[in-house]
Amino acid sequence: MSIFDYPRINFKGLISINVGTANNDDYSGEQFASGPYAGQPVRLADSASVQPMTYGMTDDAWVNWAITPLGVYNPPPANPCATTAKRFEGERPAPSAEFTVNDTIFPGEWNYYGDMGLDMIGVNVTGINDPNNVMPSSLKSQISVAQLSFLNRTGPNGRSTGMVIDINPEDPTNTQLYTDFLSLIAGDTALFMGKPSKAMTRWINFFKNGALTGPNGAAAMFQCVIPLSELTGQPILQGMPSNSPTAAKKPLAGIVCRFTVYRPLQKINVFKYKGQAYIDQMNALYAVQGTNSDFLEIQGTVAPWFEGDATSQTTGRYLEPQTFPWPIGWKGNTMGAPKMQMPPAILYYRTDDSIYKISPQISLDLSPVLPDLYMGNYDPMVTGNNPKFDLGAISLLIGDPANPQSPNNFTLGQINYMDVKANDANGWIFDFGWNAFINARVREGQPFFLYCTGPMGISQVIHVEKPLFLFSETSGVYAEQNTANPNATTTQFRDYGPGTVPISFIGYKNGEKLTNNGGYNYQLWYYDTTPNQAPGNAVKLQDNYNLGDPVSLPVSKKGNVLITCTTSDNPPPSCYAQFNPLTGSIINVRVLPNDEDYSQYYKDPGSPQPTGNDKLTWDVVYNKVLRNYYLLYPAMSQVVKLNDPNIWKDPVMARALMDRISLAQWANSVAMPRTRDLSDSRRKLLTAWCLKIINP
Repeated sequence: MSIFDYPRINFKGLISINVGTANNDDYSGEQFASGPYAGQPVRLADSASVQPMTYGMTDDAWVNWAITPLGVYNPPPANPCATTAKRFEGERPAPSAEFTVNDTIFPGEWNYYGDMGLDMIGVNVTGINDPNNVMPSSLKSQISVAQLSFLNRTGPNGRSTGMVIDINPEDPTNTQLYTDFLSLIAGDTALFMGKPSKAMTRWINFFKNGALTGPNGAAAMFQCVIPLSELTGQPILQGMPSNSPTAAKKPLAGIVCRFTVYRPLQKINVFKYKGQAYIDQMNALYAVQGTNSDFLEIQGTVAPWFEGDATSQTTGRYLEPQTFPWPIGWKGNTMGAPKMQMPPAILYYRTDDSIYKISPQISLDLSPVLPDLYMGNYDPMVTGNNPKFDLGAISLLIGDPANPQSPNNFTLGQINYMDVKANDANGWIFDFGWNAFINARVREGQPFFLYCTGPMGISQVIHVEKPLFLFSETSGVYAEQNTANPNATTTQFRDYGPGTVPISFIGYKNGEKLTNNGGYNYQLWYYDTTPNQAPGNAVKLQDNYNLGDPVSLPVSKKGNVLITCTTSDNPPPSCYAQFNPLTGSIINVRVLPNDEDYSQYYKDPGSPQPTGNDKLTWDVVYNKVLRNYYLLYPAMSQVVKLNDPNIWKDPVMARALMDRISLAQWANSVAMPRTRDLSDSRRKLLTAWCLKIINP
């Protein structure tokens, strides 16, 4: 079962996320305080149309506006839904109340020139769990001094190939991590190096730190796999079992990497620099077109991945988080919520089987779950100053969670979560002893649960096992708008390659993957999630959904939607602001715009890929396509100017552009645009321009 299997290679370090922030639309809840746009939302981008909001400005004036402090009005929420809709992604010059009458912001936010790059920094192996001694001692010695990275080769010329890409830039639930390589390197030796699957946000959690607010208090979990085909002949396979330790004896299919990123801090942040000092630092940075990356701690585990295991989500018995009173001393985000909640916990349970010689196992993954308490000086490069927040004593029990103090419950053990170093070495996976008494309770259907007691104001069950766990392996995808039919739908979506695939929800019941509906009746719902200051209410998409069936989505309208699957007796909240990303199943879909007819610009409009005619001028290409990327993603122009017609009238550059925007490059680090939001119609237009230049 993925990261619960042995051997486990655990790691920890820093990861830099050089996200570009101009397209996030974080300040759309604020309004222009004066001028011709007074009272309108402060928005830089219309992500549904994939176009900048220019307010009549020239390009130079717009760029200057994006990186200049702006006084705005922050109105009170118009309804209760809007209160929790503020997802705290925007930085402000000083930590402030959740709603202030006036604010000063940088419209382009804290990292206007970010290039969407990912880079691991000093991500070292912290421990190896290999109780069965599967690994040769020589390999284990090498792994113990290795570092994890996105490097494409060993040695000083290695380049990080990681990228961070939001499907819907206006919402925090759908970040994708792409990379050409995930590598474990010891000295000059690559112990493994291969292209992993795409990793998607799981359990975005704004309550991760009891001392940091805004986006700095957030965290998320990710998981990807490197298939066996990418690992042929590599040293890591010498230390992996050929089959799973279960009766099914599933063959090894590759390796899995599950990790949590947390404690995001920038070098220029609103805690270290307050008020005018923050403004001065950002002005100086933007004067030289500098970047202000997020630096996060990253902690995770690499383990064998077996045929049939999930790729993008840790699976097992689902322990659903319960709400509980804010603990004494909590100074992190509250987002107006009356109580706190943590992400789910996943527990793996395997019973003894003497016939098949299967060893029992009980393991609990708490990597993304428990909150921290940052105690540093806000230098993001310094670590070792982010201990766990002391919630009190936490124990794992099985029995009756409604009566946690009952003597009839069985305590498997207390979780020593305050020892950060020891738990980093074990990957924050806690292993418990098995016995026949526990197995008898499991067979009776008694749930596992986490019980917290102590002086911090919490004395209750904080996680309870629920039978059903729903999620999607295709939780972030793209679709193409179809304007030919107002009732157009599609079952084909672009995920992580040039082709299209169906999307679906799957389910696990009591830790086992369902091959049917498991006795439940399901519904599909969706929310229109843009613009983020006015998302739509829940709309029923389908009754009587069967798990694993392709989802059919209306695509006559461009924009962003979030689809969720629920049991029919537990529909989602009507208001999107009240949707819980910690417990709700999610598929984010970006429907790319195809609502403009470009046929007038083609010599042969009926051709699958036409060539541009005389009407297809540079101004058309720039205004219809490239201007969006020039303004919202200026890092691209630091490499090659997107607004310079002389560059793109060169056949060599036209060929390079045509290659970079081709669907064949979709999953690769060289793909343009990095945001993957170029629709079919605009790709055809841009390719027609390239063909016109190449074959005048």
